[in-house]
Amino acid sequence: MILGVTIVLAVITKILQRKLIDKKEMKKFQEESKEIQKELKELMKEAEKNKDKINELQTKMLTNSTSMMNKNMRLSLFTAPLFLVVFWFLSTLYGGQLIESFIALPKFNGFNLLNPFSWVPIGLTIETGYYKAFFFYYMGSAMLMSLIEKVYDYFKKKNKGE
Repeated sequence: MILGVTIVLAVITKILQRKLIDKKEMKKFQEESKEIQKELKELMKEAEKNKDKINELQTKMLTNSTSMMNKNMRLSLFTAPLFLVVFWFLSTLYGGQLIESFIALPKFNGFNLLNPFSWVPIGLTIETGYYKAFFFYYMGSAMLMSLIEKVYDYFKKKNKGE
């Protein structure tokens, strides 16, 4: 059940991502940012002399970053409610229970955010909580969807070229 929910959620997220985020514009922004960073690095060697140009480039980069973050935030506005509903649904079904995973998942000896040594798994287990199962299944589903998207884009690009 959890695997099915995570696959559906990963597909919905990937579809929304393709609809709401323009990949060409994102790539253009990334290339432009690299160029600006190179130029800034050169200008910083003589920062006092190039102060105005540095400020202009930093403003341009900040404007571009803000624009891209707004577009990514729009995706979050659609996906966050989906995740909240899914977590609520799963917590009502599996809250406080151990479930049996169909694959072995990492086992941790507690987890303390302030202690990085607690982040290291101590083994594998098939008995886990729904939240950990959801997390690992979703990450796997999301990676699978990204791979499918790359293959789809590759063949789409190949067919357009021929």
